[in-house]
Amino acid sequence: MVKTFSRAVAVLISSLALQAYALQLVSVSPQNEVAHVRQVVAKFDESAVSFGDAKATAPLMLTCSDGQATKGNGRWISDREWAFEFENDLPPGVSCRLRVVPNFQSPKSQPISGPAAYKFNTGGPFVQAIHPGTYQPIDEEQFFVLHLNGAATPQSVLENIWCSLEGLGERVPVRFIEGKDRNALLKSHNKDQAAAKDPQRYLTLACNRRLTSASKMQLVYGKGVSTPSGIANSVEKRFTFTVREPFFANFSCERENAQSACLPIRPMSLNFNAPVPRKLAEAIRLKSIKDTLKPTFKNDSGSGNNMVNSISFGPVFSEQTKFSIELPRDFKDESGRELSNVDNFPLTVSTGAMPPLAKFAASPFGIVERYAEPGTKPGDPALLSVTLRNVEMALKIKGLTPGVAGKVSDMKATTDADIIAWFHKVQRFNAYEILRKTAEVDVKGPLPEALDPANKDYVQTRMVSLLAGQSNVKTLDLPKTVNTDPRPFEVVAIALTPGFHVVEIASQKLGTSLLDERYGNNRTMYVRTSALVTNLGVHFKLGRENALAWVTSLNKGALVTNAFVRVSDCQGNELAKGTTNAQGIVTFIGLPSEPPRCKGESDGYNRAYFVSARATSDGIEDMAFTW
Repeated sequence: MVKTFSRAVAVLISSLALQAYALQLVSVSPQNEVAHVRQVVAKFDESAVSFGDAKATAPLMLTCSDGQATKGNGRWISDREWAFEFENDLPPGVSCRLRVVPNFQSPKSQPISGPAAYKFNTGGPFVQAIHPGTYQPIDEEQFFVLHLNGAATPQSVLENIWCSLEGLGERVPVRFIEGKDRNALLKSHNKDQAAAKDPQRYLTLACNRRLTSASKMQLVYGKGVSTPSGIANSVEKRFTFTVREPFFANFSCERENAQSACLPIRPMSLNFNAPVPRKLAEAIRLKSIKDTLKPTFKNDSGSGNNMVNSISFGPVFSEQTKFSIELPRDFKDESGRELSNVDNFPLTVSTGAMPPLAKFAASPFGIVERYAEPGTKPGDPALLSVTLRNVEMALKIKGLTPGVAGKVSDMKATTDADIIAWFHKVQRFNAYEILRKTAEVDVKGPLPEALDPANKDYVQTRMVSLLAGQSNVKTLDLPKTVNTDPRPFEVVAIALTPGFHVVEIASQKLGTSLLDERYGNNRTMYVRTSALVTNLGVHFKLGRENALAWVTSLNKGALVTNAFVRVSDCQGNELAKGTTNAQGIVTFIGLPSEPPRCKGESDGYNRAYFVSARATSDGIEDMAFTW
């Protein structure tokens, strides 16, 4: 009995010794199902070969179901790692087996321990691309193109791909698109040549019933789609689409407010939510008792074979007139769908009266030449034109001049800064709206309350006055008219003295017409501009070593001598100054060739110098500037 026990112990010790000295195969990849396979890698716990030995044998034997697809070469990457590199990615439906070479031994004569074989497969076919994309609306009879990574059997496709429709509790089978329709569909997506080489990788499908407009649907690529070798897809994939809206035509025009008729000075448009043959759209008419108007087209190419999404009718239309929009017979979109709101046509629309208007000839900045009008004398005022229509007789027009007569000499250090500040301010308020916190700084009066919580951080610039509460503001007179009726339409000339002006119009009629009625009956709208009234032209040339400025008169183009020229940064800080010589030129030494950066301004001058010039001619002080 003692001998038997000793023999058993010896066998156990011998077995443990063999395990201790065996070569362990730490990992083999891939294993099981892997979609993308280009390489097989085996790793050992210690040296399996003498690294660099060109005659080292492979530790594993690889066999696959598709011998053509599994061409490649095996090699030792290091003394502990062996890899087999396929020539191409394995297609779906390939199953492979790795077997340990029975007589393989390491340089220490160690055999490989562990499992004798490993398996993996590339799984069933899956969708690499789908057309159309899920981001775009689809047709009620939509055709789909599915580009697979490998071939799929037709029977498995019909059994495991289906449509899931919103509101329908059952699967809707798919059907194949074949013949000419398939060829045309593939060609439209540039897939015809590739599909001809490998047709089972390109599925052309459609749901087996018409889709409902404006609904959701899913094309479901289910489990079970198989390769010809019998390996099936194991992951369900859903592609969600939105079916397009019914064919619809929408009329639009600009109005003073939601309850008003169309403005007679703005276009009328008819927009379609689906393309329409241009030949049909050309037959649409806008009719009144007196007129019949034809439509116009954006980006007009003149080709009747094109598709269009909208038409428009150009102004000016008759005031307070009824029109009707008439469609041609059998009006359909490019898919042959009839108009869903066809009962609304002929569509009746109306124009209102001409709206109130106050518009400066130039905004937010313009230059008024003092001698632009023939026969103008040195002492005559310059004229800033503004167009008025249907506004108050007692219209208030206010003007601000930063430098008034008698104070220029005392404001040499600040005048340019004032002009720059107001120039930027009017530029900022030329936008439709401005940040409320910015308006709180620029406007001295109260700001309108926010009606919409979503827009509480902004203020409409036309609802605030820049000049209210400012000093040196005076009221300018308008030319008088012979009657007391509102001005139907006229161009008014506002007299201004030489210099930089900010001019602002306040009108309750404009406010009543164009501002939200929730602001009350006394709501006022403001229209503004800035203007430089001058007969001087300032010219500036910046070089690497110096800079030149010269001044000329606008009416004669003559050089102006003894003109005082100042160069400032964007905040009005003086950088250089001088007086033009007998040739009308002043030279500046030491100005950086790179202008200073203008921070926080929206006028487009990221880097700029502000160059101003002042001169006296015929006893009148004149000034001008340039950026």
